[in-house]
Order: sequence, then C-alpha cells, then structure tokens
Amino acid sequence: MNEKAPAEVPSARKRGRPKGSTAGAAKTMILKAASKEFAHVGYEAASLRSVARRAGVDPALVHHYFKDKSDLFVQSMHIPINPGRIIAEAASAPLDQMGEALTRALLDTWRKPAFRTAATAMVRGLISSSRATNMLRPFLHEQIFSRLGSRLPQEQAEQRVALVASQIIGLIVSRYIIDLEPLVSMEDQQVIELVAPTIQRYLTGELPALNH
Repeated sequence: MNEKAPAEVPSARKRGRPKGSTAGAAKTMILKAASKEFAHVGYEAASLRSVARRAGVDPALVHHYFKDKSDLFVQSMHIPINPGRIIAEAASAPLDQMGEALTRALLDTWRKPAFRTAATAMVRGLISSSRATNMLRPFLHEQIFSRLGSRLPQEQAEQRVALVASQIIGLIVSRYIIDLEPLVSMEDQQVIELVAPTIQRYLTGELPALNH
C-alpha cells in the first residue's frame, strides 16, 4: 500500500521582504514616500519609521532596503554614491595628508557621470532654494562636516570645517556649476596641487584669526 507523500508546506515569507516584482514596486513606493517626507519635515526630523508610515508599509521593510536614514535620503535624491562615505574614506588619511585626500576624492567622484549629474542638480537646488538648503544642511553636517570635525582639535574644529567647506563648495560651484575657465580646463592633478594646500592649511595650519 502506497503511502501518500506529506504535502509540502510553503515556507513562510519573511515579514517585510516581498519578492520579485512586488519587491521592486515596494522599494519605489518607499522612495516616493521618502522624497515627500524629507521635503515636508526636512532631513533631521524625518525617520525611517515616519517614511514607513507615509508609505503605508512595515518599518522592517524600509530597514530591509535601506541601511540607514542617510542611505534612504541619498537614494531618494537619486545620487548613486553617498558623499558621506567618500568623505569618511578621505578623512581616514593621515591628518597631514587629508587636504590632498579630500581634494582628490572630490575630483575622482565628480568625474563619474551618474554622480555628477545628480550632485550637480542637488548643488543647483542648494543655491536657488532656501527650502532645499534647510533640508540638506543637516544631512551635510551629519555626513560630511561632523566626519571632518571628529579628526580635528575640539577647540577649533567648527571653524576649520567651515573654512574647508567654503573651499570645497567654491571649487564645486566654479568648476562644475558655472564652468569657470581656466579652472574647467585644468587637469585634475593641477587642481589638486593648487587647491589641496589651502584645504590642508585650513585643517592643520596656523590660523591667527582663530587664536584667542
């Protein structure tokens, strides 16, 4: 007498992890909700949980697709590389070489077409919209400025980071936004040799105006 094979019990789908086309649709829905949430409350006030509420999904699903809030923000802005990770790598260089590491990382990353297109749009938004500036400032502080400041002496970190930011932002705007010649036509190595020493001085050099 033949025994019936036991019926196969379908494995339970893990909560918050849809498969196939459902997964792609869910991620798109989360990204759309994130764009609205960041625009409505800003980067600082938004959270993965608040984005999940807006998208109508379980927070576990947002955690499944996105490492953290900064990852979600970067992807919602359609930027293929998190600038915070680039800065973190450059900031790991010896302190006396960080000016060159930062300048080189900036130029190397901006050379990538996908990053350049998205980042240029973001910088244009920063320049033209105070709302965009207010939304992006906390992200830039958390992911970029605080990473640099953590490597510097506490008493001058804030001032030095602000000076570095002014140099980097000025370089980005001049070379990539308004196409200022001859800066645009210079080889990357020449730009590094000209700009990196100034950034290094802001990081570690003597700054009399900051002395009390």
